[in-house]
Amino acid sequence: MNHPLRRSLLAALLTGLVFTTPLAAAKTILKLNSQWPATAAGSKIDQWYADEVKKRTEGEVEIKIFWSEALGKAGENLSLIQKGAVEMGAMSPAYFPTQLPFHTAPNSIPMAMDSVKQANVLMNRLLAEVPALAAEAKANGVRTLFFHHLNPYLLVSKEPLTDLEVLKGKKIRTWGSDMPRMAQAAGMTPVTLSLPEIYEGLGRGVIDAAPFSVDLVMTYKIFEVAKNISEATLWLGPSWGVWIGEAAWQKLTPKQQKVMLEVASEANHRDMEATIAAEKAAREELLKRGVKFHAFPEADRQKWKAALPDFFAEFIATQEKLGKGTDAAHMVKVWKEVVETVK
Repeated sequence: MNHPLRRSLLAALLTGLVFTTPLAAAKTILKLNSQWPATAAGSKIDQWYADEVKKRTEGEVEIKIFWSEALGKAGENLSLIQKGAVEMGAMSPAYFPTQLPFHTAPNSIPMAMDSVKQANVLMNRLLAEVPALAAEAKANGVRTLFFHHLNPYLLVSKEPLTDLEVLKGKKIRTWGSDMPRMAQAAGMTPVTLSLPEIYEGLGRGVIDAAPFSVDLVMTYKIFEVAKNISEATLWLGPSWGVWIGEAAWQKLTPKQQKVMLEVASEANHRDMEATIAAEKAAREELLKRGVKFHAFPEADRQKWKAALPDFFAEFIATQEKLGKGTDAAHMVKVWKEVVETVK
């Protein structure tokens, strides 16, 4: 065979290979803005989630996390996703009570749960049983992947606060619309501060106390400016969610979406276990650093709780005006069932 013919056959063969070899799948990069530092227990779960999604999609989907509000403040996350500035957000729904009221309630109403396990069961049941949650997420162009947990928010303070009487007149960090009224029910003055502002607020006397979990006291180094923790659970519930914009979600293949959801379910379970373990480790470390834990009379806590507004009734009444009273009542029913049955 002469050389020109051999070259022609080789060229034809190579051309055929070029056209029959499948193209590599396009890589999708999802930017995730987190309101938390990378050192938080839940943040490590978020990083695991990102790593696992990349692994199981064989690199087709990569989630890049920007910690500590690097791409925008916590209260801007929803609009950032809606505008397409980011594809994902690790954000607490309580920052968006008007847009996400059904998601906000478990993340906001004080003294309404007793354990991390209850928070886990509650949020998973609400997502499965109350259609209003999915509806309001869809209306805002977002989709929930999974929710985190937080350990009990105890009363962290500069000076010991060991009964209801001594709380009167003290300034306390709050958020949302429900926590300020919890503070006022005890004669305290609510002060709205973001998470990164708590350290400086305590250090400069802007606030005297803050509801915070022991592991977050470690994460944010609050023990440097406040060395007293009273064992009064002021808030406990599901924490921030990991959300994805609907537009970004629809660009994923069905196979990629399945992986995202499967890993999300695993992350939710891992997070509950990690949260509980983080509290035990943090307590031991805080004791070493000179933090003192104080008993808070249960009778005083119950008296405080009795002085609170009926947040459940208010929630139902508010949603009734918007034509969502049935969903709201069902949500409260599920909530009460969980608190009564999950111990």
